[in-house]
Amino acid sequence: MARLSRLPIFAMVLLYLALLLGSGGTASQAYAQSAPAQDVGAILDKTQSSVTNIQERLKQKPQDIDDTGLVAIRDTLQEAQSVADDIVVKLEPELASVEARLKELGVPTGEAEEPADIAQQRAQLKKRQALLDSQIKLAKLMGVDARQGQDQISLLRRARFQAELGTRSQSLLVPSFWRDVARDAPRDMRRLNGLLKQLGANLKAVPTHVWSLALGMALLLLIVGETGRRGLGAFTVRHTKPARLRRSIFAFLTVVLYTVVPGLLATIMLFVMRWNGGLDQALNSFLEQSAALVYVAGFVAGLGMVLLSPARPSWRLPALSDGLARRLAWVPLVFAVTIVLAWSAQRALDLINATLSTTLLVNGIMTVVLNILIGFTALSLRSSSQHKQGQSAQVDEPSMGSSMAAWARAIPSVLVVVVSASLAAFLLGFIALSSLVAQEIIWLTLVVSTAYLLVVLVTDVFDSLVARVEQEQAADLLAAQQARTRCQVLVLVSGALRLMLILFAIALVLLPFGEDPGDWLRRRLGFLLVGFQIGEAQIRPASIAVTLVVLLVGAYSVRVMRSWISDQFLPVTRLDESMRTSAANLLGYLGYFAVIMIAVSSLGIGLERMAWIVSALSVGIGFGLQAVVQNFVSGVILVAERPIKVGDWVSLDGVEGNVRKISARATEIEMFDRSTMIVPNSEFITKKVRNVTMANPLGVVTLKFNMPLDVNAQAVREIMMDAIRGQPAVLGDPAPSVTLEAFSEAALTFSATCYVISPRHAGKVRSELMFEILGALRKRDIKLHSLPPAEPAASVPTGAAAPAPPDMRAG
Repeated sequence: MARLSRLPIFAMVLLYLALLLGSGGTASQAYAQSAPAQDVGAILDKTQSSVTNIQERLKQKPQDIDDTGLVAIRDTLQEAQSVADDIVVKLEPELASVEARLKELGVPTGEAEEPADIAQQRAQLKKRQALLDSQIKLAKLMGVDARQGQDQISLLRRARFQAELGTRSQSLLVPSFWRDVARDAPRDMRRLNGLLKQLGANLKAVPTHVWSLALGMALLLLIVGETGRRGLGAFTVRHTKPARLRRSIFAFLTVVLYTVVPGLLATIMLFVMRWNGGLDQALNSFLEQSAALVYVAGFVAGLGMVLLSPARPSWRLPALSDGLARRLAWVPLVFAVTIVLAWSAQRALDLINATLSTTLLVNGIMTVVLNILIGFTALSLRSSSQHKQGQSAQVDEPSMGSSMAAWARAIPSVLVVVVSASLAAFLLGFIALSSLVAQEIIWLTLVVSTAYLLVVLVTDVFDSLVARVEQEQAADLLAAQQARTRCQVLVLVSGALRLMLILFAIALVLLPFGEDPGDWLRRRLGFLLVGFQIGEAQIRPASIAVTLVVLLVGAYSVRVMRSWISDQFLPVTRLDESMRTSAANLLGYLGYFAVIMIAVSSLGIGLERMAWIVSALSVGIGFGLQAVVQNFVSGVILVAERPIKVGDWVSLDGVEGNVRKISARATEIEMFDRSTMIVPNSEFITKKVRNVTMANPLGVVTLKFNMPLDVNAQAVREIMMDAIRGQPAVLGDPAPSVTLEAFSEAALTFSATCYVISPRHAGKVRSELMFEILGALRKRDIKLHSLPPAEPAASVPTGAAAPAPPDMRAG
């Protein structure tokens, strides 16, 4: 009877994807890095011979090959395909290099005799070109043959599986079946005892110190796991904000904990059992697969626990009632244990070559248990849904069922009907069909639940990032345009990831009956490694994925590095604030440039091959990018030479204000009316710029008064000096002064000059001095009246926001 292996392979699906998108993942890839060029032909011949022999076996009598033999042949073909793909990946760049060298040598004209060394080099290159071309073509042909052989094996296994579904075996309810069990059971038990004795003898031979080490590691792992399970909630609360992201991260970490701890315990036990070796290949493979299955069982238990969350109702992801969660709390663990027992029992029966009656008995028991568990879960879900719908109807509120699609409300009832039909088929003797129904329901539930958890996690993570961007915008840490751009990117990435997860889950659910998920992944996603060709370019999605990861990680690393340099390292140096900002910006530009270069290299484009990119950029600069590059180079000059810096008071073509930011393309100037002017960086290099605060200059305050001729000049001078000396912002060095600048028939002109610490203070100090002098003149009963306006008073340098004062005359 055919047995599905989907659940044990579920853990390998993610591992395969990780290896696929990461390093490429096949054992044969080590060849591509270490095999000498002269060995390629021998490897091709050996692999081609193996593929040819398999093709002959499949053509002659494929029906004589059992399922185990078909799996072994499939593995051999997969290895051959990997070898072929690795050879193509390795030799194609070498062939391109040889062709490029031949192109550089050119074609001999025949008009003049060619030098002997050039002719010899051309002949060697042509010979190498022919060899490489033939090896690449042979490798591609061998890869096609290997893929066709795998497809043929998949069709054979699927056809056998579908044929077995309609086969009716002996029912467990008839007495003759139990007579066969009583007859065959002693023989199968003796074989099982022999297998157990082999394991027992192997365990007894393990040294005491190995047992002690294994027990210590297992105890430590249990303590860490239990501590993590109890402290995971508090850890999540401390490190996340009170939002939906908290519960989704808690759920994800809980599943990881439930998966890793039992799996590592099984790995430790496997390590002990294999300490002395001596196990045959079949038993060793059984132990390895059993250890991998423990990871799956832990994943199933953890996934069920976080979805039900009976002890933490407020952290529950799906909308389930507390009563339903408590009623089903024991189901995930029982499901996990049953899966391990069912698969282990099937593999053990294969190892001992058990009789048909024993095999039917064991498979029948496991099938009944799985169907009962599924049926109990479905009945509980239906009962809870009906109960909630009734309560909602009594209080005249929208019921849970009214907010759900009709198909979703009908799922528990459909499951009850399907399980009932499965049990009926089991009683009639269609054990394979009943087992298939149970396994397909479990597979569907596992895929959908995993996709649901990952979609919720992705949604909550990106919603949290969007909320963080909005908070930074509200705190004026981000401009509105930057915030919108980041939010749009985050929403797009979130939608793309969720769509990929949903499509991948749908593809796994719709696998043809009898098809192995591992085979499905290799045949449909294998192109991610090999890629496809567009013109002369070889596009490898795996390289593109790695490039995107390099860009994201690199950009984040540069951002973290720049933040550390700007906030922690540079403040303890002697650089001032503006220079620290400029240095941090320059290092950031260099970091982003390095990230882009590394990303280009990871895409498979060597830096020596980027001449065409430089040429294209030169043409672009000559036409449309000249101004952009000019501004960028000007920005680098501003950062390096620092004619202006952040915080400076500058004046350029009538634009006057404070420098707030110097970016790669432009500089932001905040004017005195609080508006912002964006000035291209090239303007500061090619035009005259007045920097009021460069080199920390002193501010000069100048006051001029027109007084009548009969005024007491000495008294006016004393009043002005007293007012200046009484102003704390006025510096004593240089010393202030009051002078009689001019006189005429109508008035005397007094001029007062003093200095303040910065030009930014000149306007305020000037206004306060005028108030002081005006009050002192009135106290002396010096009458004031207007005169025709004299020259406007000013503070040097100019630019203060305060207006010029009116002229004054004593009377």
